[in-house]
Amino acid sequence: MEKSNVVLDIAGLLIGFDTRFPEYIRERCGKYLATERRLARAGGDILHLEATEEDVRKANVNNVGEMEAECYAMTIPLSEQCPALGRMMTHGVAIECDGKGFIFTAGSGVGKSTHAFLWQKYLGEDRVRIVNGDKPILWFRPDGEILACGSPWSGKECLDENVQVPLRGICLLTRLELSGADAPFATRATREEALDFLLHQIFIPRDPQRNILTLRLLEALYEKVPVYNLYITKSPECVRVSSECLLNTSTI
Repeated sequence: MEKSNVVLDIAGLLIGFDTRFPEYIRERCGKYLATERRLARAGGDILHLEATEEDVRKANVNNVGEMEAECYAMTIPLSEQCPALGRMMTHGVAIECDGKGFIFTAGSGVGKSTHAFLWQKYLGEDRVRIVNGDKPILWFRPDGEILACGSPWSGKECLDENVQVPLRGICLLTRLELSGADAPFATRATREEALDFLLHQIFIPRDPQRNILTLRLLEALYEKVPVYNLYITKSPECVRVSSECLLNTSTI
């Protein structure tokens, strides 16, 4: 099937994806379609990417269908390019609260989305919005600021916004029953704890040089942004614990 090019504006990048299903991608990723003004300002500086058949096969392990599989397969070539462009694709839920960005990250099924929804419920949807529910992209700007950015790859709930917010904290989530404690609590993560945990929640490029760049970005992330171990339940008490950590220390 012949492919067409669709240009998306994601995390400050103009990305031209070659796709077999352009109409589906335009609808599915509508918030991220590049505007004529943005294209004109870029002067043709577009990153051209294409998912291979193998990428699509990997993305279709849950039989989501060819169109959705190709859409998610786009994350593979993009993630390979990200480190050289000062970006990093992560696995987590990114939220914005009072203009500041925070990320909850953990393995699948631990409760990232549940914790984000608790923030909205108990702090208010007027204060908290979901930036991305599955694959936020971090943008390491030359001025030292790190932004949490929305992307169209946002999990089964499809909760995302095409925004970039200054990242002010990260929570590494662990289920409370695994800690042996009887109430939610948080501790500041050591460098070793943070890097070991985060290495399992980011995309690792196949290219050795990009691997090195990824590790450098992770080091910069830990130096710049507070990282906490958060031991959680589904109780609203978790919101008090995590919000006290994140909101009270996010004064960068």
